[in-house]
Amino acid sequence: MKQAIQIFRTHKKSIENYLYDNINNNHIDHFSDKTLEKFFHLFKSLEALFVVDMNHSQITPRYTKNSKDAMHLGEDRSVLFDKVTYNSNGYYISSPYICAHTGHSTITVVKKIHNHLMVMDFNLMRLLSELDYMGKNIFFDKITKYIYGAIGYGLALFALVLVGYSVFSFGSFILFGESKLLETIFKSIIALTLGLAIFDLAKNLLEHEVIYKNNSSAEHDDNKILTKFLISIIIALSIEALMVVFKIALQDYTQMHNAVYLIAGVSLMIISLGLFYKYSKK
Repeated sequence: MKQAIQIFRTHKKSIENYLYDNINNNHIDHFSDKTLEKFFHLFKSLEALFVVDMNHSQITPRYTKNSKDAMHLGEDRSVLFDKVTYNSNGYYISSPYICAHTGHSTITVVKKIHNHLMVMDFNLMRLLSELDYMGKNIFFDKITKYIYGAIGYGLALFALVLVGYSVFSFGSFILFGESKLLETIFKSIIALTLGLAIFDLAKNLLEHEVIYKNNSSAEHDDNKILTKFLISIIIALSIEALMVVFKIALQDYTQMHNAVYLIAGVSLMIISLGLFYKYSKK
């Protein structure tokens, strides 16, 4: 969305002229279903349309491409026009925002017609695509989103497989008792912690790149993902180090230096993460 807003601001004047000219070329004598629905054929990016009188009372249903909603018919919609300022031609065009009805990035155009106000909501991404300002970018973003989605869901699946293996391994010991207790516990915990780290990575990847993207900077998003992933890895390795200490203590003390190396590595990661967080925050 950030990129779309930048493109919109760069080409705002030409976008406004495109919208104004096409609306003006369609003279409206009355607000019938047929008259208003033709705008959806004119603008592929138009998502919603309704008309209010000068007292801001809604006099038509809210039209969309495939339906019309009369729920707010006759209601006072003044709250929508508190900050509306019209230009010399009787038009108002909003800044981009997220529409509560669709969840899409949207701009609203208001046009004065015969002592009435026609309100039109446009999907910003489709509008820019219509004008060939970011058609290639949209295609690339979709491909990137699908790839991230496949990787994210794949990682989540592997994490669930590891969790399932852990539960199956410990359940087999409870039912059949074919292996040693401590060995089974160690394997189950290792599988669980590894599954936790992988699932956390998948969750953050899907949240930031597939399901939704916030409007913060890409650098901030990358830092947030990296920090969360490193925290998950540190937690997993800390548990692994504890397991190694217990295992060596029960079997062979001469191998304790290996556990010390692992704990030292985890400590170094914690220090590095603290420094990274400190300086990236500045």
